Amino acid sequence: MTKKGISPVVAVVLLIGIAVMLGGLVSSWLSSFIHQNSQQSTCALTTMYVISEAQVNESSGYLAVKLKNTGQSGISNFTFEVYNGTVYDALTATSPDDSYVLQPGRTQLIKTNFTDQNITSTNITEISTVTVISESCPEYSPEPIKVVNI
Repeated sequence: MTKKGISPVVAVVLLIGIAVMLGGLVSSWLSSFIHQNSQQSTCALTTMYVISEAQVNESSGYLAVKLKNTGQSGISNFTFEVYNGTVYDALTATSPDDSYVLQPGRTQLIKTNFTDQNITSTNITEISTVTVISESCPEYSPEPIKVVNI
């Protein structure tokens, strides 16, 4: 009794074809993953800024942060992340407005008005640290800085 099957040459061709097809699928999947990560890291590499001082004024109802752009690209649309010892709050900057872009090498006073943010006076006095996030590159944020009550 003779057994019939595919020849070794045909088997090798089928295996090579399957390997090439699987390699193409994996390559396509990996390239989209690498492309997404490279876009995020480019933003984080060109964006850098530091907070030199932060002040909160209870009587005027504002938080002011002096921000210097030390990176290579402009930054805009700022949000404050304030910490009062137990809770983080996010506050939108009210001055300058959303159209303002802080260019590289420039320093700007960024402010928020607490009356627009539904923050009580007890919460204002308890703010201990603040950091600033820019919508133009949310992947980067500077070190938090201690807030001085004036």
